[in-house]
Amino acid sequence: MSSSYLPAITNSLARALEAKTPYEAISILYRVLQNPSSAPDAVRIKEQAITNLSDLLRQETRAEELKSLLAQLRPFFALIPKAKTAKIVRGIIDDVAKIPGTSDLQISLCKEVVQWTRAEKRTFLRQRVEAKLAGLLIENKEYSEALNLLSGLIKEVRRLDD
Repeated sequence: MSSSYLPAITNSLARALEAKTPYEAISILYRVLQNPSSAPDAVRIKEQAITNLSDLLRQETRAEELKSLLAQLRPFFALIPKAKTAKIVRGIIDDVAKIPGTSDLQISLCKEVVQWTRAEKRTFLRQRVEAKLAGLLIENKEYSEALNLLSGLIKEVRRLDD
């Protein structure tokens, strides 16, 4: 796509930061993410929008929306490097974790992300999310599932180490 969208999304990001209410800012940030531009500057602005949106949704305790945001962003992740994708995904998972009473949602979110990372062959991100998932399972007293997950991770890491 062309960079003709760039001024519009730059202005939208600025408006979101100046919004009077969180609801208004969230709405503007979602519009920034829906912009079809894939120019490098637009991608950078979308990354900022994702961070801001994630923070706002956390502050508003909208954990379900954070989970759906992660699913909505999957096509965008194809445009950015794997390391940035991992940082964004881990950030959103961490934001959900900061919302009290979301342990079941965190577990389902991590399981969903693990499935996606397997399909996309994003091994290192999958391993980090599986480690997080194992910790959540232990907190939820689901020891056998956590043990199975961790033993598989250990075998995989040993193979990589050799």
